[in-house]
Amino acid sequence: MHNLSSKADWLWVDCSDLDDKETIILSEFFGIETKILNNIEKEKIHPSCERYRDYALVSIPFVEFGNTLQLHPISVIVKEKIIITSRDEYSTKLIGNVVETLGSYMIENGVIELSFAVGRLLREVADENSNAMMSLKEQIDKIEEKALEKPWYKSVTHSVFRLKRELFTLHRLLWVERELMSGVREGLVPHIKIDEEAELIIHDAIDDIDRELEFVDSYNRTLDSILTLQDLGSIHRVERTLIFITIMILLLDVFLIIGEYILGTMVG
Repeated sequence: MHNLSSKADWLWVDCSDLDDKETIILSEFFGIETKILNNIEKEKIHPSCERYRDYALVSIPFVEFGNTLQLHPISVIVKEKIIITSRDEYSTKLIGNVVETLGSYMIENGVIELSFAVGRLLREVADENSNAMMSLKEQIDKIEEKALEKPWYKSVTHSVFRLKRELFTLHRLLWVERELMSGVREGLVPHIKIDEEAELIIHDAIDDIDRELEFVDSYNRTLDSILTLQDLGSIHRVERTLIFITIMILLLDVFLIIGEYILGTMVG
C-alpha cells in the first residue's frame, strides 16, 4: 500500500471479510479507528453517511432476493484521495463488475477520477437492486398463480403477508438509498467531489431506484389483489358450504315427511 500510494493519483483498497490483522494494518496505515473497521460490516446494513474527523463513511447496501429478502452491506470510506470498501464475500461479483468497467474506461480515456469510481460503484448497487426486483416479481407471479388455482389456501395468505413486510423494508431502504445518492451527486458528502461525468452516472442510478420504487408500489397493489381474490374465494367457499347444508336440510325434511307418511299409513 505504501508503494501504491506513492505512485498513484488515488488509491482504492477493497476488503472482503477483514480479519483482525488486516483491520489493524488498515487502521494504522490510513489513521482510521479500529472499532470503525470492526463494526462497519456488522452494523451498517442501512444506507447512511457519517463523518469521522478527516474521512467519510458511507454505507450502501444492496438487495438479494432468494426465498427471502437479504441485505449485503458495502461500506465505503473516503479519505482525501483514498477509497476503502469493506464488504462480505457475496459482493465480490459486484466489485468485479466495477473494476472491469474502470479498466475499460481507462483503456479508452487513460485517466480515471476518484469520483468516477464512486459513481460506478453506486450505479452497480442500483443494478443489483434491479436484479433483485426481477426475482421478487417471479415470486409474486408464482403466488398469484397458486391463488388463482386454490384461493382458499392459507399458505398463500402467509406468503402474501411475508412479501408485504419485505416490500416495506425494501421500499424504506431504496428511498433512503436514493436520498444518499442524491446527496453524493449534489456534493453534500464530505471528501467526495463529483465531476460532471460522475454526476451523470449517479443520475442514472437514481433513475433506476425511482423505477424500482414504482415497481415496489405496483407489487404491493398486486399482493393486495391476491388478498382480495382470497377473500372472494373464501366467500364463495362459504356460499357453497351453505348451499350444501341447505340442500342436506331439505333432503332430511323430505325424508322425515316421507317417513312420517309411511309410519302413518302403517299405523292406520
